[in-house]
Amino acid sequence: ISYLYHYFISYILNLIEYVFLKFEEKINTLIADLGATNARLAIVKDCKDIIDKSSYKIKNFKTLDDLLNKYINEFEIPRKKLSGVLGVAAPIIGDEINFVNIDFSFSAKDIKKKFFPKGLRILNDVQMQGYAINSLPKEELISIGINNDLPQGPKILIVPGTGLGLSILNNKKCIATEAGHLHIPNLSQNINRILDHFEKEKERKATFEDLLSGKGISYIYSVLSQNIHHTYSNEDILNNLKNDKFCSETKNYLVEIYAHFAKYGALITGSTGGVYLSGSLSEGLLKNDDFSRFKYIFEESAKMNKYLSNIPIFLIREIDLGFMGALEVCRNEFL
Repeated sequence: ISYLYHYFISYILNLIEYVFLKFEEKINTLIADLGATNARLAIVKDCKDIIDKSSYKIKNFKTLDDLLNKYINEFEIPRKKLSGVLGVAAPIIGDEINFVNIDFSFSAKDIKKKFFPKGLRILNDVQMQGYAINSLPKEELISIGINNDLPQGPKILIVPGTGLGLSILNNKKCIATEAGHLHIPNLSQNINRILDHFEKEKERKATFEDLLSGKGISYIYSVLSQNIHHTYSNEDILNNLKNDKFCSETKNYLVEIYAHFAKYGALITGSTGGVYLSGSLSEGLLKNDDFSRFKYIFEESAKMNKYLSNIPIFLIREIDLGFMGALEVCRNEFL
């Protein structure tokens, strides 16, 4: 009996030690969605729970070191066993990461050495958001037009904002693109008038990002109204609370450009699994009354109408898409 008692006690103590060590090995992961305007940060605990969410204006920080130190100190995050998943508004090419629409850059190696002893994964921001589609609940999706059940096949995520991003999700892996920098081809007569004006003023052809973005909303309105000094915000233009005809025209132009960009993205990538639209600009621009027109332009094609009409289009409600995508990456990288 004494032997069994001591064996039992020893077993319990070893079990407690094992559990304690496993608990100690748990890694907190700092996740960050770093756009050209806003920086949103949080901690993923044990690759399960997202805590300590915070948001900052990225223009208030000279370096990424300053931003990370601000967040880590504010929430008293232990640094010793920290890993990181960062989504950045920049192409990932080599060690030096340079943002496209703002003067902001950092060295991946330096950031990893200073802040993330347990590992660092850096992705394009829309690429990171794309991983969220893997686990997005159906109730977070608003169907644009009549869609069939979710089919199999590649999916694309389009996010207009300060810039314009598009990522491709295929076999649960997300690929970044720079499709927003494609030149806008000749579309309708009205859109071509905007394109001609842009080329004369800027001495270059307009890209989709030039017009289908925050800066594009204001630019199109200023061209239509012939008032470069207007005081309307983008929200004012899209909501058109003052019944300004140029606001209505601006919105109609944007819906047309957006639908064409989505169509080209779907045809190039073969995204039979669906086109997903996200971000505050998408939600502000596309209302129920715009869905049928968007879908019509998207499907309009002499040869590919049947193909395009079978591709579902969804507007995503979820505002924490970056965090959800980072959580998926965290589970794949650090579990």
